[in-house]
Amino acid sequence: MVSPSSGADSSLLFTSLAEQVKLPFVTIAHAAELSRLNPGQAELEELFKTISLTSEAAMKLIDGYLLSVQLQQAPGLPLEPVSLSSVLYDTAERLDKYAKAHDCEIELHVQGKYGPVMARPEVVATAIESLGYSFIEAASRQNNTSKIVLMARKTGTGMTAGVFSDADRLSSALFKQAKILKGKARQPLGDFSAGSGAGVFVADALFAWLESTMRVSKFKSFHGLAATLAPSNQLSLV
Repeated sequence: MVSPSSGADSSLLFTSLAEQVKLPFVTIAHAAELSRLNPGQAELEELFKTISLTSEAAMKLIDGYLLSVQLQQAPGLPLEPVSLSSVLYDTAERLDKYAKAHDCEIELHVQGKYGPVMARPEVVATAIESLGYSFIEAASRQNNTSKIVLMARKTGTGMTAGVFSDADRLSSALFKQAKILKGKARQPLGDFSAGSGAGVFVADALFAWLESTMRVSKFKSFHGLAATLAPSNQLSLV
């Protein structure tokens, strides 16, 4: 296990987070103003829905950052066997409402049967969920009706888990450059996302704590980000 962020890197991640969290408040303020101008029941219901989903996404992003800080302060926290299929299933359920509100569809692909990985469930779940929110937001800002795929599959070096979409605007070169520009540029992920990409960087930090490198990957016709985790010696299938 390694520290997900420290020193200057932690400061840059916090700057990226602060920049990203401004966007939900702009959305909430805009919704509130529209409701004031059109105070009908239908408008109020839509306002409450927007505020609920937007604020929940912002809080999840903050939770992810706080978890990365907590992990940095507890480097000896032990790993345990974790079922990727269970984590992805639960995460897909949590993302579903937010995805539908942004004209996106969540799909879950778990290929084959395999044993657990050595990780911590809250770390993997938060990393995948942070990526999910980022991919949904990116798709909505590109005015696409997209599929967001949560995937787990066995590879030669372990078990790979990631988030993918049919928006073909993410490349290895762009991701490498984005990590350099993290906390320094308002839109480090270029055309892929209009935000600061904080969800992507939070996920990157969490996977780094698990000693896994998040990378650009491809799943069928979908492009996304994934990380490979070490399998557990436990023999039970999930």
